[in-house]
Amino acid sequence: MPELPEVETIRRELKPYVINKKIIKIQILRTDVVGFPSAEKFKKWATGKTITDLIRRAKYLIFQLNDGNEIIIHLRLSGQLLVWNNNTKKAPKFERVRFYLSGKKILSFVEPRVLGRAYLVPKNDYPDILTGLKELGLEPIDKKFDFDYLYSKLKGRKAPIKNLLLDQSITAGIGNIYSDEALFLARIHPLRGANTLKKDEIKKLSETLRKVIKVGIKSKGTTVSDYLRPDGSEGGYQLRSYVFDREEEPCRACKTTIRFAKIGNRRTRFCPKCQK
Repeated sequence: MPELPEVETIRRELKPYVINKKIIKIQILRTDVVGFPSAEKFKKWATGKTITDLIRRAKYLIFQLNDGNEIIIHLRLSGQLLVWNNNTKKAPKFERVRFYLSGKKILSFVEPRVLGRAYLVPKNDYPDILTGLKELGLEPIDKKFDFDYLYSKLKGRKAPIKNLLLDQSITAGIGNIYSDEALFLARIHPLRGANTLKKDEIKKLSETLRKVIKVGIKSKGTTVSDYLRPDGSEGGYQLRSYVFDREEEPCRACKTTIRFAKIGNRRTRFCPKCQK
């Protein structure tokens, strides 16, 4: 959390507030959330620049600046980007970086667990610390993400399919929520080895991955813990999820009790009848 739908929702709702806005001042309240360069250089080099665009790649938000540099925000598990009017609202709790923008707006990078990071880098010239961004696979909503692509990534792999869906070099932007949802809709048990999947199952999975991401975006993301939209409101996908965060509740398809299993350190939900 947050995953592709949540980050895309943040991008869409935040964009009108930041495009063509000048960064008047930056206040760094926790220097360790600046991943590159140093906190002082980050502040010095970004101050006075204008935000020309806001794009997204998987779970990364990329603020493009008029000098060719980019501010990249990786929200990780609990990061938030909140926008508010200068001098009209109390600062949010766990604020780590504050951007004062022209038009009397403040953009706050909030991170309770201090796992998220902010980077200032030249466009398309990312340092090694951003290797994860450089090695991303396709997103499920990419037109090139289809059976052939997913089959090529899963072929011969013995690892549980759930683990492989969390691999960002395979399915960029997918996390615990939407992998559980897609596997349910494809009727695939999360612990099955990828090499046991038939071609028609992989085809179905490529389709359900695309479907749940699109529905997640339409629902403005999933709020079960820390995720909030830029105005502080919640997403809505949690109200319609099939298995995620529904353990011990009846399956929406067959009424069997939703179960969970631990895969690594992640809690995975599934229906034992629909996903044998």
